[in-house]
Amino acid sequence: MPILEVKNIKKGFGDTDVLRGVSFSMERGQVLAIIGSSGSGKTTLLRCLNFLETPDEGEIWVNGKLLTGENLSDDQIRQNRLHFGLVFQNFNLFPQYTALENIMLAPSLLKKGTPAQIRETAMSLLGRVGLSHKADSYPYQLSGGQQQRVAIARALALQPEVLCFDEPTSALDPEMVGEVLEVIKSLAKNNMTCVIVTHEMGFAREVCNRVLFMDEGVIMEQGDP
Repeated sequence: MPILEVKNIKKGFGDTDVLRGVSFSMERGQVLAIIGSSGSGKTTLLRCLNFLETPDEGEIWVNGKLLTGENLSDDQIRQNRLHFGLVFQNFNLFPQYTALENIMLAPSLLKKGTPAQIRETAMSLLGRVGLSHKADSYPYQLSGGQQQRVAIARALALQPEVLCFDEPTSALDPEMVGEVLEVIKSLAKNNMTCVIVTHEMGFAREVCNRVLFMDEGVIMEQGDP
């Protein structure tokens, strides 16, 4: 059974049809790159997957369970979001919290264990992205690459089934791109299912098993790298 099935997703804003019937499926552990020019609908698709936008039409299935439907309550939408993690282009860390606190925040609010357990998990995630030594640093004390690695650890904290990246390297200096790509590569090796919107063609070729090319709200081509 595919871990993720997207069927005929449509989304418009006003008179503009941004997604015009997008369908694809993914197996567990697959890494999918979504490429295409700016304005082709890539980020809107990610936002629909993460329930930051509600699709006008279509279905999203995770592990055989339908997540979309009419009149979803706020609570249902919150539950649906937990299937997905999202790493933003501009990190979006909370500036008032340390790296460790940023990672602990969502699991603490959702009571995903005792404070000690949540802290232990957060420290292990920081280790996974190579930043154990920066646990007590605030975002302004971290480089862009380090902030993005904390953001990845934060997205992993709720153990999502699918991890989504929205151009994870586009806000970084070239020398910081490598460290973030290494973390994503290690996630891919550990069987994490990832959807990556990217302009990094070399990275898409190297890390992803499959590439979708979007243009004007539809998937024009798909295949192996």
